[in-house]
Amino acid sequence: MATVRITASVGCWTTGRHLTRALDASLRRLGVETIDLYQLHGWDTHIPVEETLSFLDDAIRAGKIHHAGLSNFTGWQLQLTVSTAKAMGVHVPLTLQQQYSLLSRESEFEMIPAARHNNIGLLPWSPLAGGLLTGKYQRGTTPAPDPRAGSDDALYRWVSAEYASLDRNWATIDQVVRIAAEIGTTPAQVALSWIADRPGVTAPIFGARRRPRSRSRGRGPADVDRAPRSTQVPRRPLAASVRPDRFTRDVQWRWRRGAGAARGAPPRTRAAPRRT
Repeated sequence: MATVRITASVGCWTTGRHLTRALDASLRRLGVETIDLYQLHGWDTHIPVEETLSFLDDAIRAGKIHHAGLSNFTGWQLQLTVSTAKAMGVHVPLTLQQQYSLLSRESEFEMIPAARHNNIGLLPWSPLAGGLLTGKYQRGTTPAPDPRAGSDDALYRWVSAEYASLDRNWATIDQVVRIAAEIGTTPAQVALSWIADRPGVTAPIFGARRRPRSRSRGRGPADVDRAPRSTQVPRRPLAASVRPDRFTRDVQWRWRRGAGAARGAPPRTRAAPRRT
C-alpha cells in the first residue's frame, strides 16, 4: 500500500509574519492539519536566516509541519543555514530540492557535497530535463507548445534554450536512448535509474500532464536492469569551464528584483548575470 506524503513550499520574502500566513493558507487549501515537508523555495538575502529558522522551528513544535527543507540554495547558503540552526539549537532542514539531471550536473560541484556533508537528503527536480531525456525530441526541432519543454512557462523556455542548444546534451540524450533500446526499457526510466542511484539522492521529483506518462515513469528505477559497463552513462561532472551555479544565481537575481519591486524599492540597474 502506497504512503502519501504532503509537501509544500514557500517562495522568497521569508519573514516570520509572511511565512505564518503562507503556511496557514497552505494548510487550509490542502485541508490538513500538518504538512510532512515544508521547503523554502529559495534563499532570501533580505531576511536574517535566524528569523526564518525560528519560524520553521516554531511550526514544527506546533505540529503544523513535520520537517523543513531547502530548495535552490547554493552550497554556502546551505551550510550557513545548517550551521546557524545548530548554533541556535533549532531543527535543522532535512532536504535539499535542487535542479539535477544527466543534462544538469552543476550541483555536483558544490551543492550536493554540502548536502551530503550535513546528512541532508537530495530531492532532484526536473530529472528528465523538461522531457528531453524521454527521447521524444529530435535534435534541431522545436518542442510543441503542449509538452513541458515547449511550455510558455519561463523555466521551460530556459530548458529549451539551455539544454536543447548544446551538442554535448544531445550526445547524452542519444546515449540514453541507445541504452534504453539495448536493455528493453524507456529512456525516461534509464535517466531516472541513473539519478536515483547517485550518491545522496533520496528521491527524484518528476511530473506529467497526462496519467499514462506518469505511469510509465512511475514503474521506477528498480525495474531497470543495470546496463553493461560499456554502455554506462557518463558519471563524470561537466567540464569545469561550465559555471556551476549559473541557474541558481539567475533565479536568485530575478527573485531579488521581484522582492524589491514588491516593497516599493527602486529597480536595480545591474544587468542580469551573464551565462558563461
